[in-house]
Amino acid sequence: MNICFLYTLKANEALFKPYIDRYLKDPSVTISHHTNERLLQNAMEDGLTEQVTNDVQQTITEIAEIAESNVDIIICTCSTIGDLAEKTPNVSAKVIRVDRPMAEAAIQHDNILVLAALSSTLTPTVELLHSVNTEVETSKHLDQPTAQRKKQPFIQTELVPKAWPYYFAGNTEMYARTIAAHINAVKTKPTVIVLAQASMAPAIQYCNESSFEILTSPELCLRYLAEAVKPHA
Repeated sequence: MNICFLYTLKANEALFKPYIDRYLKDPSVTISHHTNERLLQNAMEDGLTEQVTNDVQQTITEIAEIAESNVDIIICTCSTIGDLAEKTPNVSAKVIRVDRPMAEAAIQHDNILVLAALSSTLTPTVELLHSVNTEVETSKHLDQPTAQRKKQPFIQTELVPKAWPYYFAGNTEMYARTIAAHINAVKTKPTVIVLAQASMAPAIQYCNESSFEILTSPELCLRYLAEAVKPHA
């Protein structure tokens, strides 16, 4: 199986390496990497415009074309453009946004707090949570009256202030500590916190023990991939 990781930040290649090494040890799995930092930069500056959409989808197509052999799965590691990537037409590879497995885990909870260091990530993440919840509930309760279906989870969002400049400057430790400090000071009572950006994952090591679970996309996505590459009888 051939898996390609699409990054919009060069630093995320190093972020994902420990997870890839831990979960994708199968020698039959070939891993490749492609970085295009312009995609996130354009999305941050211009929003998710038609031109940004075209750029994302062209990049996905190029990956499939230039791969030595056909790519089976493309993981878009950027939550901001993840939805655009998944909607890329005419690509034989399965395109998965990195935060989809995390969203599937999060909607098992009734009270979700979404944290992001970039404001452009909040709306796509919340939309994904609602979309995944609707898909799951529709498949489970297709024949049940609407009144009997599980209600949508309560979702709150917060931007972690002052964190992103640290990451942009390459100071990943202060970036993680700033996010962790925000988590440790949370006054609401969510049952789960969703760290919307993959880059936020290292903050967990600086968090105090608490009553809520903290979900990160690299860990859950790589667990998903590890299961996907297992031979099934």
